[in-house]
Amino acid sequence: MPILSHRFGQTIIAKLSNPRELKKLLDDPWLQSETVVIKPNFVATDPGYATDPEALRALLEALDSRIVVTESHMIPRSMNLLEEGMGFTVDGKEVNWKWLMGEGWSWLIENPGWDWFKEGGHWEQIKKEDKAFLDERGFTDLFKEFDVEYVNVTDEVWSGRIADPTEVKRSVESRFNPVHIEKLYSMVPRKLFDLRGSTFISFSKLQNYASFTLKNLFGMIPDPFQAWWHGPNHSRIASSIVDINKIYRSLFNVYGICETLHTSLFSNPEGEFESIMGKYNIVRGLGVVAFGRDPVSLDAILCNLAGLDITSNGGYIDKAGEEFGAYDREALEESKMKVGSWLSH
Repeated sequence: MPILSHRFGQTIIAKLSNPRELKKLLDDPWLQSETVVIKPNFVATDPGYATDPEALRALLEALDSRIVVTESHMIPRSMNLLEEGMGFTVDGKEVNWKWLMGEGWSWLIENPGWDWFKEGGHWEQIKKEDKAFLDERGFTDLFKEFDVEYVNVTDEVWSGRIADPTEVKRSVESRFNPVHIEKLYSMVPRKLFDLRGSTFISFSKLQNYASFTLKNLFGMIPDPFQAWWHGPNHSRIASSIVDINKIYRSLFNVYGICETLHTSLFSNPEGEFESIMGKYNIVRGLGVVAFGRDPVSLDAILCNLAGLDITSNGGYIDKAGEEFGAYDREALEESKMKVGSWLSH
């Protein structure tokens, strides 16, 4: 039985009856690369937010390449061992990591350096939290099974194992406008830079807010919490997302995949679960996957299908279109007519 799918330019949207069908769909020559780097979405410990091991398994089974999985440390997913994270003192007040995700957001914007974190035992703790996350979710065993190398961006950059910033700068500015924040050029792990020319998959999942394959690369910035990169009133978020995409698009063939293979999140004011993004429900097994070489179009189409605000997060999708090529607005309407019901729940 053929897999039901539709193509809109370079974007394909398909509905799978079984996650293993993904292998039949991913026939793009880019995916035959000797090495494929995968950036999943290990964003938080809230139920349903992080990439599922079942979904990542389906992708690993679909590829015949050497696989490197990469992600940075993130405080929202680092509450596995300590419920509120480690404590520390700010202006005489005892606070903790959880504080950073609320009242401490503004403090991080005003104090962008992370030396206090590196030198105060927090770095060692977040490494333990990362290991616990990977172990408890089943990723450690999955990586062993598929002989996956795991590269933590934060650990590599903070340890000084980075690519030559002048080489990164040259690569970016030979193709795109310069980044807005020059220090981004010194935030590329050497291990990843050495794989340049390979395929890099931004492997995102459908969330209850506008975060798809472009924004997934925001997680390649090594700061464990990226408040400063959002900026006051989120004034820097769009340029930060576009800039980190410039860097990795200049080094790799960046391929976008967004999936609903195992779980998906949908906002609901009376939802069963609650995160900092509000209440939501988890829907299982929608089986929809969207993929292609044009993350801008892919994200615009999915944002429209999911009924999310395409201008959110500073309008990063439109800003990315200015740098990498605008999406086809007619494709938004066409996809809505053909596959809109696939994301109903």
